[in-house]
Amino acid sequence: MNLPVARPPRRGGLADDVVNYVRELILTGSLKPGTHIDQEAIGEALGVSRSPVREAIVVLGQEGLLDVLPRRGAQVAHISRADVIDHYDLFGLVSGRAAAMAATQLTDQDLDRLRDLHREFEENTTSSADRAVMMSSLNADFHRVINRAASTRTRWLLRLLDRTVPSRYFELAGGWDQQAIAHHAEILGAIVAGDADGARQAMEAHLHQSGVAAADALEAQGFWNPVEETRPEV
Repeated sequence: MNLPVARPPRRGGLADDVVNYVRELILTGSLKPGTHIDQEAIGEALGVSRSPVREAIVVLGQEGLLDVLPRRGAQVAHISRADVIDHYDLFGLVSGRAAAMAATQLTDQDLDRLRDLHREFEENTTSSADRAVMMSSLNADFHRVINRAASTRTRWLLRLLDRTVPSRYFELAGGWDQQAIAHHAEILGAIVAGDADGARQAMEAHLHQSGVAAADALEAQGFWNPVEETRPEV
């Protein structure tokens, strides 16, 4: 298994770093369904022992991303196109609740911050090499401001769901920039207008279309056998 060298570890224990690393490889299509997980190669890529790798495999098995086979190790689970979209839809339901609350609870300072972030997002002229990274950062900040309006438990759930989608989304879904700009404008407009239901619907639609774009990107990479997968209506 030829794996890229990992980025510096993020916060959390070693097993968390392994989970994040392998999850990202799966969700961006680098590891396809049925691929055997080479624990030694992962350990070498991250510079960790086998113990945190084994712990990570258990966690990813519980998430449904890996099939853990007794005495045979683990392999990437079959994740259908519908599974991908459904996961983003679930994310959208929770995010939509936060957006509805933001429409009635964000302060004027928060709204100004949202406007500034949207303007930066819309006018980003970073060179192509760094554009995706900058877009991802601005996108995360935009959603983070909105999520401040949610309850503590809902914010915890949103952070959990955020970790289960690709952190390098704008690299995965090439050409998503313009759609995301339009979606953010709708979300921002509804929040500024105090339209809770409109903000919820706009956020849910945004995450649904994000799921469709992610599934399209994976399909373009040959993540699925075209004979086995059919495209659902969107």
